[in-house]
Amino acid sequence: MEFGTSFEGFACCTGTRAESCSAMRTRGELSSKFGCPLPSSSRSAGMSRYCKKRRMIRKGGNVLLTMLVVDDEIYALKGITQGIDWSDLPISVILEAENVDQAKRKLQENKVDLVISDIEMPGANGIELLRYIREAAPATLTVFLTGHARFEYAQEALQYGCFDYVLKPVDHDVLKEIVKRAIEEIERRQERQAFEEMLEKYRRHWKNQLPILVEKFWQEVLAGRGPAGQDRLDREFAMYDIPLSAGDRVLPVLLSIEQWDVELDARDESIMEYAVRKAAAEIILGDRKGAVLQDRNDVNLVLVYLPDGALADRDALKTACLQYVRASNDYFHCRVSCYVGDTVRIGEIAGSVERLSQLERANISNPQTVVDGLESGEALGGSAAGPSLPSFMEWGILLDNGSIDELVLAVNETLRRFQEESVSRETLELFYFGFVHMLFQAAHRKGVSIYDALAVQEMNDGQFARTPLHMQAWAVKMVQKAGQAFQDRHRDASAVIAKIQSFIQDNIHKELGRDDIAGAVYRNPAYLSRMFRKETGLSLTDYIAQAKIERAKRLLIDTNDKVSHIAEGIGYTHFSYFAKLFKKMTGMTPQDYRKKHQTLH
Repeated sequence: MEFGTSFEGFACCTGTRAESCSAMRTRGELSSKFGCPLPSSSRSAGMSRYCKKRRMIRKGGNVLLTMLVVDDEIYALKGITQGIDWSDLPISVILEAENVDQAKRKLQENKVDLVISDIEMPGANGIELLRYIREAAPATLTVFLTGHARFEYAQEALQYGCFDYVLKPVDHDVLKEIVKRAIEEIERRQERQAFEEMLEKYRRHWKNQLPILVEKFWQEVLAGRGPAGQDRLDREFAMYDIPLSAGDRVLPVLLSIEQWDVELDARDESIMEYAVRKAAAEIILGDRKGAVLQDRNDVNLVLVYLPDGALADRDALKTACLQYVRASNDYFHCRVSCYVGDTVRIGEIAGSVERLSQLERANISNPQTVVDGLESGEALGGSAAGPSLPSFMEWGILLDNGSIDELVLAVNETLRRFQEESVSRETLELFYFGFVHMLFQAAHRKGVSIYDALAVQEMNDGQFARTPLHMQAWAVKMVQKAGQAFQDRHRDASAVIAKIQSFIQDNIHKELGRDDIAGAVYRNPAYLSRMFRKETGLSLTDYIAQAKIERAKRLLIDTNDKVSHIAEGIGYTHFSYFAKLFKKMTGMTPQDYRKKHQTLH
């Protein structure tokens, strides 16, 4: 039989209607026996509805708990649930059960925090209930009531993990004190569980954000703002799950997106660049440890980790890069080249990437290729002109960067070595041709005529080739003149931007692509695209579209030409595409735009 009663700040869940009536018949004698008033049946019913709530959490700073009392003796049961004033404890719901079966049902229907149970009951006893609780509700604490005669029950209960036990007859003050301690333990456990749940939540959040955090870490390193000192670097490697230590090396691969074979706006291009980087992670990295990222200058990079002195298999890596170049063309309609760098220490990555960027800018005529930075660095140096010659490719990079003092120092050191080694006239002539080729290439990349920058007679004067010292004086003079000419003609990127904008306006009637513009200004398409976006905030594709639509708007207002003729006149052969683009950029159709603005004029 289950009883439905309530007392002050807590309530006892009711059973059937008949059982509630039975409880009402005992109300008077229970009130007399325990010396405390019992609420009316209407309040009891209201509290019963309240008991249907599984749990109330956090009221006045305390966790509100649910307690279940189990005893086959009805007076002992009521003595605990109603004879003790529980109102000063954070107990919101008190449940009653007269046997183990009823207790199991209560545990199934409610989230019970604390069980007070007699051990000795007819049928299944309290030990069996404890075994059930350990399996079904392991977070629930149990306090047992036991008589002196069967004290071994209490010992067995403690072995099964009950919180405490109380000897019968029950001293209410002792029981209440034990319940207080149990509540404190429950609150500690709940706080610990809440902390663990919060910690796990942030662990998952951290794990989800980790790729972004790793990318930001490498962006800082590439910008020269990485962690200083080996200890701090090792800590950050550990924090970001990067399998490297401060003394390890990395091999960078620069991914140069040269051209899209489909028309994309800036947003779609960013999305596709993300897809291309994901493909690089699968194809180039594969089973290798590493990261794929975009630095703060929009340069796409693969960093191959080489922990514990591991060596890079360059041939296998270049084969993977070639597969990636082909896959990008086949699946993403994207022309890509890969520039494979040397293995470098962490602090040297920025310089290595800059050298790869210079190789990218120098590569005008060989798209969709894999360039080995080590081999390319020797192409105009030792492998072509003998082991005693410098790397003119690296000298060209210094000239491109405006590092004139550093280049002059390199020229002086090389020709001083020539003087000490007493090199032949043939070696000096080889040096001359390599040096002049480097100057012409640099001038071409800058869009400067070498004959405008340097006096022709000085270029052709053979007297400088008589000795290394004469060659040294001439080469230093050429470097300084070239550097000054490049600085004067191309002080910043605005001159190139202006040339691009002028070319677009002059050729607005054509279908313009990035390669057309790059050819007109003698720049690598991928480098040109990044430079244009950085300076203007727009991709070349978006700028061309804006220029064409602006021209169309003027023609719609100033002429009565057919809309289709206007579309053809600005390079759009498909009228439907033009109309869709016009509406996207202006918010109205070409016809509506003409009608509105011609009326105003």
